[in-house]
Amino acid sequence: MLGNIYDHEVQVYVSNGSRVHFTIREMHELYTSWQMWVLVMVGFMIMATGHPVTLPQFDNYWLRLGFWFVALFTYLILSMGYALISCRLWRALFGGPIPLIILSSPLVLASTYLTSAVLTVLFEPGNPPFGGMTWQMNLRNVLVAHVFETVALLWLLPAQRERKVLSGPARAIALAGRTLSLSRIARVKAAEHYLEIHTPDGVEIMRERMATFLEQVSPEDGIQTHRSHWVARHTARSLSGSKLTLTDGETIPVARGRLEKVRTWVDAHADVGEPAY
Repeated sequence: MLGNIYDHEVQVYVSNGSRVHFTIREMHELYTSWQMWVLVMVGFMIMATGHPVTLPQFDNYWLRLGFWFVALFTYLILSMGYALISCRLWRALFGGPIPLIILSSPLVLASTYLTSAVLTVLFEPGNPPFGGMTWQMNLRNVLVAHVFETVALLWLLPAQRERKVLSGPARAIALAGRTLSLSRIARVKAAEHYLEIHTPDGVEIMRERMATFLEQVSPEDGIQTHRSHWVARHTARSLSGSKLTLTDGETIPVARGRLEKVRTWVDAHADVGEPAY
């Protein structure tokens, strides 16, 4: 069950108008990378060492330092589950990716208000828990968080994916007693009891079932558009009606019952370019 949650995909629009997609698993991996924690610590020091006006109700420097530490930690802990629920709700209500600023603003505000209330009750019980929380401060917090989130999605996430590809072992597919490199497979077509495996070197014919091939791939690798067709992620370019256009100009049929699933998959995946063979 946890694996299914980790494989759920989130799609957002960032401020420059581009669309970014990532899985909850990638989000978790990003949070555990040292590059992300360098970014977090930079943001932490900027917020914590600022003028006391940053958080007026806490005059003590160490209390301000503790506030931003707890607020950032709360944000990171809640963000994965929050992103999963929010994106599902947004897609159900409006369809399409959710703007990043709309996704993150409630979480940023919730983290800061919750932290302020807890620390005030613990260390300054005589003060109102939200006495110093102004709209200017909230706006500043949301914008600062948005800048760091944008940096993470536009630069750290692609760099993480590239490192993973370069350092990870090459994926292999076992078909008809042979082993093939998945990265070299552009598309697969089933023809009676045979599979046509399209690679940069040409077409190989193997006596094998499509089901055997599909058991070894995931949505991150490609999409089955029709009971007889599978297309690799790096090969898909665009969807027009019930035809999927490939990077070489060929078109592949899309079954009526798979059309919506293929459209969603193309929106999320068919924008990553071709791999290096």
